[in-house]
Amino acid sequence: MLAIYLGVYTLVLALLWGLFIVAKIHAYKFKNFSKNISRVTTFLLFFLISLSILWYVLIFFSTTNTTTTVTDYWSFDSVEVNY
Repeated sequence: MLAIYLGVYTLVLALLWGLFIVAKIHAYKFKNFSKNISRVTTFLLFFLISLSILWYVLIFFSTTNTTTTVTDYWSFDSVEVNY
């Protein structure tokens, strides 16, 4: 299940980073038209880096292989022993 989560998240993250690269190219091309475009792309860069690291860590910790043992104390099943 971990491989599925990592694969889906990597696919979504690759799409987001691809869109960021397109935005960064457009920010470089149109830097003379806006003063805020470089600040916004810098904010997006730090946001994507933190998002990438944080969610990979959360996926690894949330899909740990934990097994729980349930003990049924209210079971009335008994074994008949003949002495």
